[in-house]
Formats: sequence, C-alpha cells, structure tokens
Amino acid sequence: MSGERAAVGRGTATNADVTRINRTAILDALQNGGALTRAELIEATGLASATVHRLCARMVAEGLLAVERDASGIGRPTHRYRPLGEARTVVAIDVTAAVARGVLIDLNGDIRHEEHESLRDAAGLLSASTRLEGIGLLAERLIRTAVGLGTPAQGVGLSVPGVVDADGAVDDSVELGWNGVAVRDLIQARTGLPVVVENDANAVTIGEWTRGAGQGTGDLAALVFGVGVGAGIVSGDRLLRGAGAAAGEIGYLVTDPTAFSQQHPTGGDLEMRVLSLGAADADDSSTMAVLDVADADPAASARAERLLDHVAMSVAALAVILDCRVVILAGRLPQRTDLLIDGLAHRLQGRLPRPPALVVGALGENAALVGIGQLTIDHVKGAVYLA
Repeated sequence: MSGERAAVGRGTATNADVTRINRTAILDALQNGGALTRAELIEATGLASATVHRLCARMVAEGLLAVERDASGIGRPTHRYRPLGEARTVVAIDVTAAVARGVLIDLNGDIRHEEHESLRDAAGLLSASTRLEGIGLLAERLIRTAVGLGTPAQGVGLSVPGVVDADGAVDDSVELGWNGVAVRDLIQARTGLPVVVENDANAVTIGEWTRGAGQGTGDLAALVFGVGVGAGIVSGDRLLRGAGAAAGEIGYLVTDPTAFSQQHPTGGDLEMRVLSLGAADADDSSTMAVLDVADADPAASARAERLLDHVAMSVAALAVILDCRVVILAGRLPQRTDLLIDGLAHRLQGRLPRPPALVVGALGENAALVGIGQLTIDHVKGAVYLA
C-alpha cells in the first residue's frame, strides 16, 4: 500500500488534501478582501510565503486568478492577485409546470446568458418524463453555450416545486407530477457535472437573502406565491429545511376550523383557500391578481378581503413561531403590491409582540434563479478552486 493510500485509510490528510485546503484559503481570502498582495495573502491565510507564491502562480496559469500591477506607490510596482469569478459559470434552471428557464451565472453572481425550454413533448403533451427530458436538454444546451463563451460550467442547479430530500430526490410535486424522482442523480449522470436541487420557495428565499430584499439580516421568511403558496425560512444565518426537508410548506397551514371536516387531496388548507379566492378573476399571471380588480368589482373586493385574512394568518404564524425580522412577499404578486402590504399590515397591527417588516421581493422573476445559482456556486466553489 502506498503512503498516500495508507494515510487516507487512517483518515489523515495527504499532500493533495493540504494543497486543496490552502488553495481554498487563498481564494476565500481574495473573495472576501478583493485584490490582495502576496504579503496581504500571507497575513490573511497564515500560509508561508513560498506556499502562497507557488499556489498563486499555478492558479494564474489555470485562469482562476489575474495579476494586477499597482504602480501608484514609491519603488517597484506592487502586484495584486484578483479572483477571476467571471471565468467560470454555473447553470441555474427554474422549473415550472410547463417551462424551464435557465441562465448561466458566473462565480461573481452575474447572469451572463439566458434561455428557455418548453417541457412539452412533440405532441404538445406534458408528463413527468417530458419535464425531466426538457430540463436535461436545456442543461446540456447551456453547458455547450458556456464552453462557447469561454466560461465553462462547473455545476447545475435546479429550482423545483416540491419537497427535495438530502439526496436530491423530489417528492410531492403536484405541479411536475414527480414523487420520489431522483432528479439530482439523473441530471448529474446526463451532464457529468455536480448538481444541486432545491425547493423553489427556498431558492427564492436564498436569492432575496443574499442579493435582494433580505440582505443584512439572518432571520427572515419569504412567502412565495405561485401555482400554490410556499415559504422559505432563514434562521440564525442558515436556511431552515427541517427534519424531512419540508420546512416552509405553509400551504398546509390550517386557517379555519372547517378544514378539519374537508379533504384536500392535492394541497393544504391555506393553499386551497388562496387559490379559490385569488384565481377566480385572475389570468394565471398571479394567484393574488384579484387585488388588482377589487376596486371595480364588489364581488372581487369581498374575495380580496378574505384572501388577505388568510395571508395575514400565514404571516402571523411565521412571525410568531420564528420571531423573524423580515417577511418578504415574492413570486406571483399583484400589480398593486401596496394593497397587499397595507392590507396585511392593517390586519397584523397590535396583534404581534414584535411584528416583522413586510417587504416586496427585490429580484422579481429572477429570485429563484439567483438563489439556486448561489447555492450551486457555493457547492462547486471548492471543486473549482481545488481542481
């Protein structure tokens, strides 16, 4: 047995492991501190000068770092190293019932390219298998595009409606017809890249937390309206998934005692009530679109008031249980978001010990893409830096 294999068997680090750790330390220091000199990198990482010099030279040759000359001081120019996040991308795909929207996002978090793919087959039919096939086709096309742009893709992220377990399998997705589908493994085998799969409400929440309306707080919830209604939760600066990866399935919240005498085979009480109240006059652009016609239609106005009652109950539940600072309203919202915010604030006034701030998501339809992109970047960053 070789020395390296023996070390692995004993659970100790090999030289390759140490190199990977040191490279990650350098890249993380540059990500956090911007362009740094070799002396600054030595101070930030605690690594020896020769180690920093050797690893930085190698990463420059690999296209992961750039060297910038700063001749503004006295004496010889100072050389600074800068990470080239724009040189690598990830594929991020937001999956809905009939269409998948995909983008290439570089490691700086900037969207570089966008495409769409119908999830119907040649006859125009939708099924669990046609959706999976359409996602695979879109992922492959984006990977080829990334190569053509000179920014090779390092991983694939999928935002999907449904419960996603720790192995990347999707359960209980009424919209996609998936139950126990090993999506991560199937797309990973097809593309040859690491794959991250996340619930769509969680992806929206991550997007708004890292780059949108939730920046600056580590305790928030996002209430996301789509075909149904879901929530994502960040608590203590961490995404909360729960014991069965189903935290945030707020569509199952019971909002009225009459629910106990009714059956909801395809959804929970809150979700069914929101859909029945909000969709009657809507064109499917928003489950909340009834708020936009409430002023002109007395019947719609009455439904809008009941709808706001139920949404306010869900916000109250999130706020009381989580003690979150912010509740972000995202997804398919009405055009009159002021009516939504004002209606909820009025109902909650004086009823919560520490009411959260109610804000509209800042990222719009890009929220899920930004979120799943960020999760994928975080997942593959080590693989990119350690290659």
